[in-house]
Amino acid sequence: MRFSGTGTNGRAKNMTAKWIPCGNGFIEADVVRWKESVWEKRSRRRNARAVNIGERVVTAEVVREDAEGWLHLLTRACALSSEKPGRKVTLLPKGENIRRNRRTIERGKPERLLWSDESARAIVASKFLGSR
Repeated sequence: MRFSGTGTNGRAKNMTAKWIPCGNGFIEADVVRWKESVWEKRSRRRNARAVNIGERVVTAEVVREDAEGWLHLLTRACALSSEKPGRKVTLLPKGENIRRNRRTIERGKPERLLWSDESARAIVASKFLGSR
């Protein structure tokens, strides 16, 4: 059995992930990728301003959404996008549960991973058929 990616049927070429821009059109069970800024407090003083130390690209699965607009996400991947000189951006560990406001994700130009069966996603996303 060969796993080198040079098989006869060419399945390795079709295995690349397809990301489409989604804005705020992501639902529960979607895998979403966005860019977010990382901030750090400069001192222990109470009214000290936070400093932007860089950006990271987060890929996470939407687990659920609260009534208040908070999204509960499961981290799938996290990568460094940019880093200010002399600062260290912390990356989110894979498999960690995080919580973000929907607006925070919308600011980061989100993209969602295409489902293998988009018609099934349409049923889940439908307000008439998805709540059965």
